[in-house]
Amino acid sequence: MRRALPLLLLLLSGCVAETVERRKPRKGPVKEVGFVDFGGGRVRYSTEGWSWFVAGRRRHAKRLMRKNCGKALSVEVTDEYDRQDADIAYSGDDVQQSIDKGLDHYKIAPFHHYAYECRPKGGAAPAPAVSTTTAPSPFIVIPARDLLPGATVAAPAPEPAPVLSTAPAVTEPTP
Repeated sequence: MRRALPLLLLLLSGCVAETVERRKPRKGPVKEVGFVDFGGGRVRYSTEGWSWFVAGRRRHAKRLMRKNCGKALSVEVTDEYDRQDADIAYSGDDVQQSIDKGLDHYKIAPFHHYAYECRPKGGAAPAPAVSTTTAPSPFIVIPARDLLPGATVAAPAPEPAPVLSTAPAVTEPTP
């Protein structure tokens, strides 16, 4: 068992996804308000390595997304893309050794990125945001069915149609 533990730790260390950005869901001050912000974020995982290793990283990335959204919300992936990212070693010994190498200090590797939003379960759309920048219209629209019986609605006068002529254009002589 003692020999298997280091091997298991070595294997599990490759199944890591990273949270790049996390916005936790925020509830309103009153229960009736519900969520003020549903939350979301971005996660990434390396696509280098064996396929079963990469599949483990993908599962871990999805688990991180579900953990951020919590039990009350579901995850909706809004964007998914692959990109070459540059990582830097941050531990003290690695930094000292790799700075002397110059550009080898950066490790460039392919990563798969997920951008996601947390949404209410059951497909309910979030409440529409009310814009305070536009003023309400000063006109009131009354449907015809709501008018009093016998009332008439004056239709606007039609605009005159343009008249086309085949006569040559008359120009005045210039002095």
